[in-house]
Amino acid sequence: MAEESTALRKFLKKEDIYDRDVESILCDMGVNDPGNDFKTFTQKQYDELYRRAVVERAKELKDQQAKVRLEKKMTKLEKYWRKESGVKSTSIKNDLDDSKSPEDKSSKAATNELLEKAAELKKFLQKNDCYNLDLLAVLSDHGVNKEEDITNIQTNMEWGTITREFRVLQRGKLKDQASKTRADKVVVKFEKIWRKKTGIKSTSIKDDAKGKKKDTPKDEKIKELQGQGKELKDWMKKNGIWQMALYEELLASSVTSPDDCKGLTENQFDEIVRKVRVERFKDLKDQAAKNRADKVLVKFEKFWRKESGIKKTSLKKK
Repeated sequence: MAEESTALRKFLKKEDIYDRDVESILCDMGVNDPGNDFKTFTQKQYDELYRRAVVERAKELKDQQAKVRLEKKMTKLEKYWRKESGVKSTSIKNDLDDSKSPEDKSSKAATNELLEKAAELKKFLQKNDCYNLDLLAVLSDHGVNKEEDITNIQTNMEWGTITREFRVLQRGKLKDQASKTRADKVVVKFEKIWRKKTGIKSTSIKDDAKGKKKDTPKDEKIKELQGQGKELKDWMKKNGIWQMALYEELLASSVTSPDDCKGLTENQFDEIVRKVRVERFKDLKDQAAKNRADKVLVKFEKFWRKESGIKKTSLKKK
């Protein structure tokens, strides 16, 4: 379908905003020639385009730079659309008055499911005066459904992704500066709680943002397998054993799904756990956080032994 949209592809490439998924979504929405089709493209249609192109893909895009690039492209595309259609940004408020938010979690069924799944986290956020439904939704997507799960957020980069996804969901809903300020305060309050629980300092953000060194073979392998590892990531979060360091070490060992764990030998498993402890514990400042991280590894070990059939007694024989 997208391959046939020659005029659309030429336009996207000419404007330096080409993205295969955006092209496919536009084509699916009947936009084959932006110069003509954007003239009748409504605010509601653009909101749907943004939801599908940015919000839904936020979980798929692994690195922050890719998300920033996509948002820049969408901003440029929005300017062109507004120019062609004559729709002003102020019309967003009018559209929101008589229609549901374009964000897919706004449906009653999805919201009820979220509130049931993250009921404990909701109570915790309300108790600490930092409750926001969109923040709750984003945290739940990252495997945080109760207070104990907050330590699942393990790096400044992952926290940056959460705040960006939160702002994407809030985009268009905040009608004045006062509401934007309140939303920012909610995020700041929760960030303080998260940093206190994990011991991760904000100063290390600078280290994350500095020019990165050339990827090691291991890093390149992880990036290559991240798309294939979605099943593993979802499974880890669902079963309460999500750790970024563990996830990356498993990917580096070519484990991209729960079934792949069966093939890990005792030596491979021990090496993965050793590396995770070295990598993970250097970011944890207090013993309680280290104990929680250890519990995750113990839980994963039980699963691995059950799937692989390797018993603890076999350690004595080696």
